[in-house]
Amino acid sequence: MFLLVAFGLADDRVLLGEGPEATSLAELVRSGMVKGRSGALVGQLRPGHAMPAVAGVNGVDALPDGVVRLRLAAGTDDLALARRLHTHPAFAWIHPDLVLNLVPSRVPDDPYYVDEWHLDNTGQGGRTGSVDINAPTAWDMATGAGVTIAVLDSGVQLDHPDLVVQSGHDYIDDDDDASPGADSSGPHGTGVAGIAGARGNNAYGVAGVAWEADLYAIRLIGGNTTTSDLYSAFSEAVDAGAGVLNNSWGFGGCGQVSDSAIFTQMFKYAERKGRGGLGSVVVFAAGNDGCDNSDDPMLSNDAAVVVAALEWWDQRASYSNWGDDIRIAAPTSILTTDITSGGYGSYGGDDALADGFSGTSGASPVVAGVVALMLEANPRATSEQVRDVLCQTARRNDLGGADWDETGWSPYYGCGSIDAGAAVATIANAAPAAPVPRLVRDVVFPEHILLGWEPAVDADGDVSAYTVEYWLDGDEETVVTTTVTSDVLDLSDQLAAGIEVTWRVAALDPWGAGEWSVETRFSIEDPPTSNGEDPAGEVEDPPGTCATGRSPPSALAALLVAGAVRRRRKR
Repeated sequence: MFLLVAFGLADDRVLLGEGPEATSLAELVRSGMVKGRSGALVGQLRPGHAMPAVAGVNGVDALPDGVVRLRLAAGTDDLALARRLHTHPAFAWIHPDLVLNLVPSRVPDDPYYVDEWHLDNTGQGGRTGSVDINAPTAWDMATGAGVTIAVLDSGVQLDHPDLVVQSGHDYIDDDDDASPGADSSGPHGTGVAGIAGARGNNAYGVAGVAWEADLYAIRLIGGNTTTSDLYSAFSEAVDAGAGVLNNSWGFGGCGQVSDSAIFTQMFKYAERKGRGGLGSVVVFAAGNDGCDNSDDPMLSNDAAVVVAALEWWDQRASYSNWGDDIRIAAPTSILTTDITSGGYGSYGGDDALADGFSGTSGASPVVAGVVALMLEANPRATSEQVRDVLCQTARRNDLGGADWDETGWSPYYGCGSIDAGAAVATIANAAPAAPVPRLVRDVVFPEHILLGWEPAVDADGDVSAYTVEYWLDGDEETVVTTTVTSDVLDLSDQLAAGIEVTWRVAALDPWGAGEWSVETRFSIEDPPTSNGEDPAGEVEDPPGTCATGRSPPSALAALLVAGAVRRRRKR
């Protein structure tokens, strides 16, 4: 049995660590982490300290390493007692023994998931010993929901039973049906789409890396296209809301591509316009010519995530291009979707599936799918932060034959083999909730203007400051923006009487601002002069020195914000 959380409690703060940082129990329940309270406490005794006598404690269970579980008498408030004992010299830490909501690792029920060794290698598909991308760990945090992956390719079968896909433009036939063409490249885009985002948990076929992401098909391969077509395809995908643009294509060969200003411009468009200015992530296959592609002017763009191909034994596929621009490596030769008539063959007797989809064309959508998982886990992350985290969390492979340099970069694998679980865990972050303003006066005086708010609720506990905007007499062109580290802004003696002020506040963490509070208005008037009475009444103003009660950003978060992670080597 456990006690349900009493949301009406005046004080439901829980101090889960050794420091003073508090978390709302109601927020823990809303997050899904906690189901309730057991009615007991758990803590750790400091070395040399015995368990003190504490009123309300009926018994003590000793656990390893000085940890104790305190059984409480009926009617004892476990929350209040834990907060009181938090500063007791006998305890290193102590908090309520919460009832957690543990669930099995999330894996889809698709029948051929067990054969997708690149996702989970526990004996799948005869690939025992293969190295996977750690997908189930990532799926515990995100499955790609709400993120769109654009597949710029040979078209995608729009009615495929294992794909949920929206049609974009066909730049070969110049129409709005991005189905595969009749040429030999026809099945290619459908296979790419399946690797990135085949629908999971639908009891059919396979599961993509981001199996709840939306797919957006653009046909760009299968006939003559122009540089303007290429730019239009990029801008269309960005304008359609794609967080990721997968490009499993190239020009063939190495060193044969002439630079073009339009290449630079299409990357700029994705960076500046994508996701409301946060940037869409552009993923490119490195190419299958077994040569050094360092002179490819398109792939050398800093915004390109260039992907090399790994075979199941965790080494470079012999055909995978290498060079200065490789960002990361991912598995290929894997099971995916196929067009249902013709295509590359069948799998399990179903011609809608095909095994052994290979080349860097297969590796690129693996990375695109991981990026979609990352964007669901942290929608506020910029495209640059996504690229940095991909690199920072990659796993070094092929230690004897990859020419790793002192910065941790290889011309064959870039930053290394992609680790979906580590990448999603590193970037995952919830935005702080909107602070609640607590200025209760409608009228204030110039010498006493305090804007106050309740500290923002934040599941990650990494609020570091607050940004405040205010403007005068409803004119937003007069907006003033300021940042404070406390939960009050003192504007005393800075604004004159006779004006109306509108203001709002948002919490800041290492990834940017959370939601804005509601807009609050008040008027500034001259103080009373007749009998000294305050017309606004006796109302307590917010304190001027209240700290946020939040920890500063972690060193890792600060590194991510600064982008100070491993970079690929520059020529």
